[in-house]
Amino acid sequence: MDEEPRTGGPSVVWAGPPDAPAVIVLDPAGVGRHGDLPGTWRPLTDHLQVMWCRLPAADEPWHEVDEVLSEFADRSVPVHLVAGAAAGAGVGELIRRHQDLISSAQTFAAPVPLGHPEVVLEVLRELLDQDVDPEVDRERNTNGSPNAGSLLGDAASALRQSVGQLFERLKDG
Repeated sequence: MDEEPRTGGPSVVWAGPPDAPAVIVLDPAGVGRHGDLPGTWRPLTDHLQVMWCRLPAADEPWHEVDEVLSEFADRSVPVHLVAGAAAGAGVGELIRRHQDLISSAQTFAAPVPLGHPEVVLEVLRELLDQDVDPEVDRERNTNGSPNAGSLLGDAASALRQSVGQLFERLKDG
């Protein structure tokens, strides 16, 4: 039997530094009803800002996501969009409306939930692939400003460590 989307709880759950690269997750299943990000995403919030939009919990979900994205209009951080395929055509329309803000997007099909470690790893792979630009890195390193790639690399390391600890706990019983 299919589980009903979770409508209770907050419509947006977020964590992470506001000046870090952002990942906006559009969750049609409504995970995170207790006000926390899924555990697999939490290790990333030291290095990335993660905003989890629980679509079934909002009265007007696309309007609310528009408002969330408008918060990034004055920030100069990359915004990556992640969506469950069940979010439907609204995702494409959202990307068109905010094409000046959204750097990249990924969609994941069921049955893999967006909180699954493989989804998080795939998102990090995509972000790291986008961030590899030797010219930009050389420019950043010569003018002394922080390298955004190191933030993503740190996030990837944090996730690997967190997943490794989880596997050890499961193995130990």
